[in-house]
Amino acid sequence: MISYLTTALAFAAIAASASAQTPQQASPSLQPAITPTALEYTMGEGYEVISQDQRSGPETIFNNRIGGIYYYITIPQTEEWVDEGSFALHGVNNTEQINGMSFDYCSSVPDPLGDGIDIELRFYEETIGFSGVSGWADANNRNEKCGYVIPGLPGDTTLAGLSCWAINLNLAGGFECTLPQEQTLGGMDNFGWSNMYLTASSIGATGPFLGGTSGYGVQDYYELYDLTQPLGSEYQGTFWFGGGPSVQANFPMSLEGNPTDTSAYYSATPGTADSIDLQADVQVRAGQPAAWTVTNPTAGSSYALIASGGSADVPGLVGGQAHLLVNWLGNPLLPVPVVMVGGSYLQLMPNALPPAVHVQAAEYSGALTPSNITAMSNGLRHAN
Repeated sequence: MISYLTTALAFAAIAASASAQTPQQASPSLQPAITPTALEYTMGEGYEVISQDQRSGPETIFNNRIGGIYYYITIPQTEEWVDEGSFALHGVNNTEQINGMSFDYCSSVPDPLGDGIDIELRFYEETIGFSGVSGWADANNRNEKCGYVIPGLPGDTTLAGLSCWAINLNLAGGFECTLPQEQTLGGMDNFGWSNMYLTASSIGATGPFLGGTSGYGVQDYYELYDLTQPLGSEYQGTFWFGGGPSVQANFPMSLEGNPTDTSAYYSATPGTADSIDLQADVQVRAGQPAAWTVTNPTAGSSYALIASGGSADVPGLVGGQAHLLVNWLGNPLLPVPVVMVGGSYLQLMPNALPPAVHVQAAEYSGALTPSNITAMSNGLRHAN
């Protein structure tokens, strides 16, 4: 591997010389990328060329997706490269919930059907330079916070030698991942993330874009694990690509999430009618406007919002296929459900709020009665 392995003692001297590097001095394993084609990938549904609004967001909570004129082509499917970033300390929860992610890769693997590439993606609560992932025991116990296998992505569908793709991964709907913010303001405690290209091919190669260090907490290095090594010996150390404005050891990606101190939650045993996606448009704060939107409304249906100071998980709606996720009967914050005109609702919040506000949307047809409910949404918890 042409990357340069660095140690804690040597890193300062190497980094000092990095400013003399230029993109032309990059590793031969770096190849020019082409403009990627954007795809939306929804867990359990596969991908499509983007033609509609995503359900992820509405906020961008991390963005290192700047640059990316090269891609790296020699990542074996048995190596895991862990990059890093940080979430700035703010709000009261001290966490961020990821509900969407975007990243880029290129492939020269011939793939006329567009389903030849499998990717494994992981998030880690903490990674430390020259130490690796906190809590990693071995390849079977990596201490990841969240992990996803994303099968059937496209390789070189043009058969012209190279195709590049921008994947917008939608994690809303039960695949969200919650990671910690930094512990002290400005501390930049790093979360980790990695993607492994699992598809082996004797023809062509697949690899991620490389970009600059624009994201909060990003460093010009990454952690390498070789899963062919004996269990417990996979960590190979800290690597970089030799610096330079366009050749940083960082893999561009951005993360989408809910507004500050907002997290989505779901029934432990979801039914087929637990199918409505409810999102908050802004953070919920005392004395300020709040707004919620159903992102996948059904034509001809009506919607209502219910709110409570607590959560629940009560079955029995829509023939047992939908759940009440707020404690509206025991601790209602609204005396009656409020109609969401067109699936949206705007409310000026009172000057005093409980420590947590829980909301959920109900879909119904005709008059708003339990028997006319046709679907229920996820719950949203707003911490204050």
